[in-house]
Amino acid sequence: MNKLIATIVASTFALGSVSGFAADAAKKEQLTQEQRADMRNRADQLTKERTAGSTQAKKNLQNAPKAAVHDTRKANKASPQNVK
Repeated sequence: MNKLIATIVASTFALGSVSGFAADAAKKEQLTQEQRADMRNRADQLTKERTAGSTQAKKNLQNAPKAAVHDTRKANKASPQNVK
């Protein structure tokens, strides 16, 4: 039983150590000044396009087709229970 507990403690310690080393090894790449400028320009361009394209369309409600009214009498006849 003691050997089992010792192996569990050792494996937990080993897995914890590996995850710590993996976190240190996964560092982000550093961007060059040119890449940063390109990303900044692209973000500015997208922002301008988003603000320019956000005009509301005019709604012409007078010519809009009206939806057909649904008759619920058939549904009530098919089932004696009222479904909400």
